[in-house]
Amino acid sequence: MSFAGKSAIVTGSAKGLGRSFAMALARKGCTVMITDIDEEAMSKTVSDIKSFGGLCLVRRVDATKWPDIEGMVQEMINFCGRIDILINNAGGSIGVPKVPIEEITEADWDKTVNLNLKSTFLCTKAVVPYMKKQKSGKILSLSSITARTGGELTPVQYVCSKGAISTFTRQVALELGSFGINVNAIGPGITLTERLQGMWTQRKTEEERNTYLKKIPLGRLATVEDITNAALFLCSSDADYITGQTLDVNGGMFSV
Repeated sequence: MSFAGKSAIVTGSAKGLGRSFAMALARKGCTVMITDIDEEAMSKTVSDIKSFGGLCLVRRVDATKWPDIEGMVQEMINFCGRIDILINNAGGSIGVPKVPIEEITEADWDKTVNLNLKSTFLCTKAVVPYMKKQKSGKILSLSSITARTGGELTPVQYVCSKGAISTFTRQVALELGSFGINVNAIGPGITLTERLQGMWTQRKTEEERNTYLKKIPLGRLATVEDITNAALFLCSSDADYITGQTLDVNGGMFSV
């Protein structure tokens, strides 16, 4: 699977899954734009990509702010002349407590929904005119197993926003299919990124962890590589006839 000559924007790519997506694309010949608000972590990712001869751009972007996104897209167009891949990875519920619904503040609701859903909408909106002109493109967004099963570690607004991303994916795929643009999502189960590994061990007892693992037919949590491999497939020409789908990557814990 080669991405030589392709260009990609990966939001939230300083750490975790976003970093893994960007590194994997760069290793396969893609020019990647690293975007995040964590400038120190971005510098590390850029340095690692350059260490193996990968080509990347870097830009501080708040994916909930339209001016930031416009600048990001324009810089990519100026450098590459096109945008082949957008991975809407920015998201999460960092800094927002998991509390009963009656205790959720309006500010915490908006913060999480904006970070997950609004960012996906704005970044997609920004790249679509260029992909339409090209008559091609791959848009991949991050949903979650919580959209299917509910969240044990995450607040309700996170679960709702991830479910909305799957719905957004289906609708936008209908709109863009005639332009040769594929729009898909991935719904990871709990994945052992550095941050989530901490949540897994700190918020669950050993007994709770064992009980959870018994619900997974494959008997383990996802690795970063498991999710990255699925993302690369959906961004590649091998997936040219797949659109409007949320690919559940959860070891069989949820299947339709």
